[in-house]
Amino acid sequence: MKNFYASILLIFSCITLTVAQNNNITESNPFPTLSTLTTWAAYNSQPKFDLEIRNLGFKFEEKIAAGATTSFTYIRKTKVSDINYTDRIVYKIANDNSASIISLVTASTDLVRFYSPQLTNYKIGKCETEMAKDSKTTCSCYESANFSIDLCDERVKLSMGDGNKYFLSVTKK
Repeated sequence: MKNFYASILLIFSCITLTVAQNNNITESNPFPTLSTLTTWAAYNSQPKFDLEIRNLGFKFEEKIAAGATTSFTYIRKTKVSDINYTDRIVYKIANDNSASIISLVTASTDLVRFYSPQLTNYKIGKCETEMAKDSKTTCSCYESANFSIDLCDERVKLSMGDGNKYFLSVTKK
């Protein structure tokens, strides 16, 4: 009988460990609304941004100081339809605090479909980003009085076959 209880305890321990390990990968994929992204871009404060982005499951990865800007990269592991992805958000602040940029890159969710309805009140602008010049990329660019927003869909070859990589950039003017 002792062996039976020990076996049951071992099974429950294994199940608990498996669940704990799987919790490191986000099953759902919530992204911040456009309103939230523009608020974050207006912060010009990485510590303030850091607190809020961690609530979405992102973890700090690296800081790069390059010339007139400092970039902070955050990543999040996601799992959609049993395929693992890595989402990235880069928060870039000009050293003189004149502007900040939030860039979101993912292959796990269709950002064009998610963000396009939120951009109806923005003026459509001309896309002049490097990404928009690539023939494999389709970009739509928007402007308001305070922000420029680029929303791109890039065809890429993923390990599981053809797929899309989505890119959203919110820039404070």
